[in-house]
Amino acid sequence: MATRSVGRSEVSIELALSWTTETRPYVSATRGLGRWAGMHDQAVREAVAQDGQVSQYGFIWTRTRGRSSATVEEREDMEIRFRSNTRTGHRSTSPKNLSTPLGQGALGDLALKEGGKELLEGNAVTSARIGERAQEVLAKGMETLSKLTELNRATGYGQILTMLDPGLDLWAEIHGETPKNVAVEPLGRRAWHLALLCGLEDAVLSVADIEALLGLSKRGAQALLARMAKANPLLVEKVRQGRNFAYEIRWAQCYRRDGDWYVDACDRDEIRRARAAKDRVIQETSARRGTGAGYIAYLHGTANPKRAEYLAAHPLPEDADGAWRALVEAGDELELYAYLKAQEAEAGPVPSTPKVLVEEAKGSAISTPLLGQPAQESLEAPKRIDPEVLAAMRARICASTYA
Repeated sequence: MATRSVGRSEVSIELALSWTTETRPYVSATRGLGRWAGMHDQAVREAVAQDGQVSQYGFIWTRTRGRSSATVEEREDMEIRFRSNTRTGHRSTSPKNLSTPLGQGALGDLALKEGGKELLEGNAVTSARIGERAQEVLAKGMETLSKLTELNRATGYGQILTMLDPGLDLWAEIHGETPKNVAVEPLGRRAWHLALLCGLEDAVLSVADIEALLGLSKRGAQALLARMAKANPLLVEKVRQGRNFAYEIRWAQCYRRDGDWYVDACDRDEIRRARAAKDRVIQETSARRGTGAGYIAYLHGTANPKRAEYLAAHPLPEDADGAWRALVEAGDELELYAYLKAQEAEAGPVPSTPKVLVEEAKGSAISTPLLGQPAQESLEAPKRIDPEVLAAMRARICASTYA
């Protein structure tokens, strides 16, 4: 994944999704993938292709992305897998048990030679035309990534894999208000991409090196360094190398347990929890509006943007219940829903078959016949008509026709 993402800033979303599915294969559904990958569910839908297809940049193969349904779970059902860099169809390399090594073809396929100092010819890294210093940093990072086999914080490599979780507060992209309990100011997804390529190892890179590694412009690379320095003043330091300047990025010293300025950010996922709470409210609202009472309450509530048009086209009858009229005027969707549910509870459950209703209708018709009308005869025993009467009727019709 890392070597295929070198010099391609546009693949960061697909990279985060494929990394999530590879390290946590049990994660599924649109909102679940969005939370664990640190993005909005709409971004997940835009990045994932149709059923059985490969995503735009070739990182993700879609098994299913849900289907049109009245059930929220079926609409948001999504299963994706990382598409390995092979030429034999849409191969999935997602492991089933992360307690065992991932092996060749997953996180351990280095594409390195001669002790990890050079990259294979024809690889995406070679086509990116990165400098020698950046190649050395990348080779060291790929060597570290090849040893990440399990999510176990008790080991050094397991903690690196845990720290590279794209859904942590450390790598989040925040839109709107920041949760109050966030202790680490987020560095953003581009910083996560750079940390991934470095293998969370300390690195000395110039602005040009960062441009080549991430596929950014010079201004974008400078903005990234400024954001990282602002979020953590100990993370980035400007150093002189000959006549030029470079930047020492202390990934290991700041975010690995044996570092001098270690900051534990593995368990800080307040942003993910806040997004999960919002998703829960959205799912509950969608489930409520999927019922008859919930949909009627939504149509009459102020949450409906076309409420005025609906009420103009469907005015309340003159003999409408006063309580219902007052609730409609207030426009509170939840109160309208509670009123309708109370009415349903008072009416009782709907019979499983119409046989009960038919028997009740027959009983009421026999017990209380309409005044001036005889009780209806049973339809089960129709009255037999005399053939002579039918013949006389036919003769009268013919006589009137030819008169």
